[in-house]
Parts: sequence; structure tokens; C-alpha cells
Amino acid sequence: MQNIANSENISKVLKERQIRALPIILGAKSLEEGCRQAKITSTTFRSWLNDYPEFKQALEDGRSQLVADAMTRLRQGIGKAVDKLLILIDSESEEIARKAATSVIEMALKLRESEEVEQRIESIEKIILERRAYR
Repeated sequence: MQNIANSENISKVLKERQIRALPIILGAKSLEEGCRQAKITSTTFRSWLNDYPEFKQALEDGRSQLVADAMTRLRQGIGKAVDKLLILIDSESEEIARKAATSVIEMALKLRESEEVEQRIESIEKIILERRAYR
């Protein structure tokens, strides 16, 4: 998150106080807590959003970066989760083995459904593009 506050464009436009507040607000559990930790009022925060489009953009960029980082971490952990489920399927406890097997089956079905939807969307997009070409 620090990379947003250190961006050259941001540091030229925003006030030092705004630059310091960005990572604090983005890292807080709630907006109210972030404002409190950044030592600003929620009124000041709203004012910055309204009066400084660059601050609003930096905040949106920061939120997008947080989501992207979380998605990367999830992708990295999914292999471990699948490995663990596959190990649990062989558990001596019938309940644990059943729950693990059920989870694997549910995920496989969701993946298949997702792939089918993706194929349908691609087919629809292809048809739309072909119809546009005929006009």
C-alpha cells in the first residue's frame, strides 16, 4: 500500500497529510477507524474526496490494489487447500472423509459450471460479432 502514497504524481498533487493518511485508511478495518488512526475527522475525509479528485483516485487505486493482492494470495493458497482436502479424503474418520469428499465434488461441479458458462458467453459474443460484421 505504501507504493500508492509514494507515487510521484500523487506526491506532487496531494498534501503531505493526505499522503500519510492513505495507507492508514486503506489498512483499517473501517473508515471510521482509519480516520481516527490517521488523526482526521470523517468530515475532513469526505472533504478530501470531494475537493481532491487525485485523492479519490488514489483511494480507489489503493482499494483495487488491496483486492488484487488478496486475489493473488488466494490463488497461491488454493493449491494447499486442495492438497489438504485430498489428504482428508483418506482420513480414518468417516465424517471428515465424507466432508472432504463432498467439498471436492462441490468444487468440481462449480468449476464445470463456470467453464460451461464461459463457453456459452464466448459463443454468444462470437454470434454478436458475426452479426455486426454482416451489417
